[in-house]
Amino acid sequence: MTGHLLSLDALNAMSAPDFAAALGPVFENAPWVAQGAAATRPFPTLTALHKAMLAGIEALPAPALADFLNGHPRLSPETLRRGTTAESTAEQTALGLDALDAEISARLDRLNAAYEARFGYPFILAVRKASLETLFATFERRLAASPEAERTEALAEVAAISWMRLLDRVRAAPTGSVSTHVLDTVRAAPAGGLGVELWRRESDGGMTRLTSFVTNDDGACDHHLLGGGDLAAGTYEWRYDTPTYFARHGYSTTARAYLGKVRVAFTVWNPEEHFHVPLLLSPGSYTTYRGS
Repeated sequence: MTGHLLSLDALNAMSAPDFAAALGPVFENAPWVAQGAAATRPFPTLTALHKAMLAGIEALPAPALADFLNGHPRLSPETLRRGTTAESTAEQTALGLDALDAEISARLDRLNAAYEARFGYPFILAVRKASLETLFATFERRLAASPEAERTEALAEVAAISWMRLLDRVRAAPTGSVSTHVLDTVRAAPAGGLGVELWRRESDGGMTRLTSFVTNDDGACDHHLLGGGDLAAGTYEWRYDTPTYFARHGYSTTARAYLGKVRVAFTVWNPEEHFHVPLLLSPGSYTTYRGS
């Protein structure tokens, strides 16, 4: 899955022109961002590299920042017909902007025109992680923002777009992992002996089981999972065999059947980080959040 990606070591060892060429498309129509980052090598992690690239943008004076934002293409069928960068073409096409009907296309044109008249640059959104519904809801909300707040949000979307493009090119440092911990809130004790599976959603929408285990006396696995570079960006799902666990502890059939097998989906955005999912469990409800 990552065999075609550059390693950080290889990237750090490149000449400045080769480094800039490898990362030039990460920021839309702004190869100078990669050129500037080349001078601050070496980078121990992809996160550090991305932070250095963003720092170059944040340091821009207002006129240059406006020029940078205006280098982003409009999100529209017309952009695709006229042609844009390969990266933006792939992202906009995946969203379906090449196949809008006349009514939706006209609605998008109106929003684009209103946004550009108000803020002076194109609407920017990380459409690879969006739907058409998300696009329109975000568009309409952001039209009412102040210029300062909108500039901040536009730059946050630039950061998201560039991060995903960076992951397309460079292998993340092997520092990430996942874990879970389950607490039985009725018994006020860790849920030891609970069957757990970890699944990953594939690009075709199917699910692949990665591993399974039974929680230890602390309600957890004995070690972190998907370490050593095996964690990739994407959507994962913990699946907990709660009916069997509740049966072992004497909960009634009615109680243990209510939830069924609990599933908790979560998204790995930065595979260099640790993703911990705690689960607070009872026969009638469960609570989860991102832990540390």
